[in-house]
Amino acid sequence: MDFKLRCSEYGFECDFTLEGEKSIQLLEKLKAHFEEEHGIEYPIDAVIQMIVNRGYSLESIKK
Repeated sequence: MDFKLRCSEYGFECDFTLEGEKSIQLLEKLKAHFEEEHGIEYPIDAVIQMIVNRGYSLESIKK
């Protein structure tokens, strides 16, 4: 199953979008975007929690 992650869904006025298989690697890319483009450093656990809060199950994210 795939993710479609939009930066705008996480509180930013930004058109950045990531698509791909649900994986930690994809979340790492979102985390890097937050740091590089918005200057906010989130631990990966916080990014995972953001995804879970959007309705995805933790178990569905491949490590």
